[in-house]
Amino acid sequence: MTARVALDVYTTRVPMARSFAHAAHARRWSQSVLVRCTVGGVTGWGEGAPRAYVTGETLESVTHALLTARLPDWAEVFDGSFADGVRALASLGLPALLGGSEAPAPAAAAALETALLDALCRAHGRDMAEALAVAATPGVLRDAPRVRTSALVLDSSRTPGELLGALPSEALAHLTHVKVKALPDPWPTRELVDEVRAFVDPRRTTVSVDANGCWSPADALRAAALLADRTAWLEEPTRPRDWATLGAVQRDTGCPVMLDESAVTPADLDAAREHAAATYVNVRVSKCGGLLPSLRLLAHARARGLRCQLGVQVAEVGPLWAAGRLLAAWSDDLVAVESGRQDEWFAPDITEPPYAVDRVRHRAPPLAGPGLGLAPAPRLPLTHAGRVPVTPTTPALTTRTSA
Repeated sequence: MTARVALDVYTTRVPMARSFAHAAHARRWSQSVLVRCTVGGVTGWGEGAPRAYVTGETLESVTHALLTARLPDWAEVFDGSFADGVRALASLGLPALLGGSEAPAPAAAAALETALLDALCRAHGRDMAEALAVAATPGVLRDAPRVRTSALVLDSSRTPGELLGALPSEALAHLTHVKVKALPDPWPTRELVDEVRAFVDPRRTTVSVDANGCWSPADALRAAALLADRTAWLEEPTRPRDWATLGAVQRDTGCPVMLDESAVTPADLDAAREHAAATYVNVRVSKCGGLLPSLRLLAHARARGLRCQLGVQVAEVGPLWAAGRLLAAWSDDLVAVESGRQDEWFAPDITEPPYAVDRVRHRAPPLAGPGLGLAPAPRLPLTHAGRVPVTPTTPALTTRTSA
């Protein structure tokens, strides 16, 4: 190998300016694992945002997975051409490699993969969009980027009046989608949706409800009946992968279902299709294991007749946010895009460059490269957890993911 790859693992916890709460969890701090990849004089950064209620991962489990896994020396990624390096990285099944086939670790994989991709792009002077183009199935990406209007998310820490009532008329006019975090009971959730609808023009602004898997099957069916004529879709209305209930929601109430916690791998989408349990899928980079697995999930969803939303993990602190903006701009046929509230939750100087969101037009453009185009700033508090061990040979490269 021509250049030695060093992978350092960091954890970070940053207080948020206000809380974010929903039926599954309340958050006042960011909680991310960052990986720094140093190779050939360049540095790339990656991030994973472990959320126990999403993938079962924690800050501790992700750190442990990264520091104890048997990983290759990355010669196939960094010693050949740019395209060969992207393809070599895309061929690895990193979530299973880091967590095992029975308990994969997608947030850990996202931190590692985005760091390696960022470093690879920087080493070759390439924008990350060029890496996506190498790895993507035809038809998944656009021919040119498009900055989409981001959805607003109403969580339980604010009322519709506090979120929507505070917006200037121009900002309301540009709004195309509002996601409402569900309350524990379906009836108050419907009342909350009606409050939201009173602020927006239904001819240009759709509304969805996200239960984060917290309703019982009976409540999910009751909620779907109450909300079918008020919402564009109901996201994760009951416990993950309860295919029978999810199918019944669509069949018995006519309310479309969006999968989130239930949709991590292509196999999840196959199961959903078998039970007619979904119409939409929420794709999130950390949940899916990185940018390249997210591309595969987008392609698989399209092949199964499912449309996608590009979502975020709450309180991403940098590289994940940049990765999401990139994927949002280049992915084709998305029903909605989320960009998070990082510019409101955190001080502007924890990333270089700072977060930039147009809160009137609800737009968050992708960053200029090379790579992701963003790095942690010195003010971001990082705790060094250790260096990822690398084996002298490449046994892990025999573990491949399907194309």
